[in-house]
Amino acid sequence: MIQVYRYDENFIFVEPVPIEDPGEDGNYVIPENCTTVQPPSFVKPKYHPEDQAWTEEATKEEIAQLYEKATSEREQSPIDILKIQNAKLTLQIAAAEKENADRRKREAEQALMIAQLQQAINDLKGES
Repeated sequence: MIQVYRYDENFIFVEPVPIEDPGEDGNYVIPENCTTVQPPSFVKPKYHPEDQAWTEEATKEEIAQLYEKATSEREQSPIDILKIQNAKLTLQIAAAEKENADRRKREAEQALMIAQLQQAINDLKGES
């Protein structure tokens, strides 16, 4: 048995789906609009098939409204507090990952520019 994760037409997570038995060839058949990539504990996970990754689609305002509603309806249990802390940490991690990706992109662009400059220098030396 395996578990896959269904997303809707907008690639927003809908539900986990257990797949009980493999097909005749021994491989599990993954239904359409499903992935084996487990979504992180986001408020509104969105799947990106080309990257095989999930991102947080909820805005800061949506997340704040959810937590305000939850806290106004009942006293916070330790689990509620941990969920809020987890959501905040998840947002911090997502921001750090984006910053790291941007930094890696800049570094790659700089490495390419250095290689091109080095090639130009080598070409000029060869002409002398």
